[in-house]
Amino acid sequence: MKCRSLVLTAVPFLAAAALDGCAQPTRHEAILADVTPELETLHERQSDMDNNWALMLDENGRMFLQDLGRAFYVNRPSRLTPEPIPRP
Repeated sequence: MKCRSLVLTAVPFLAAAALDGCAQPTRHEAILADVTPELETLHERQSDMDNNWALMLDENGRMFLQDLGRAFYVNRPSRLTPEPIPRP
């Protein structure tokens, strides 16, 4: 009786294990499915994309502040001097 229950319990597990083993892709198939797994674009990794994004934000912020300086005329030297300017 114990042997029969053991067989009835083991058979479904063995069948599931046999079917599961066939479903796993081989290493060759996994490589063919994604030849360049580290690349996000044609030539950039995720870390390269993150670096470009940070550089773009930094440059855009500095250019924006420079544009504000031009708009409010704070990027030019003052014409007010403590010494009088001689007239020609």
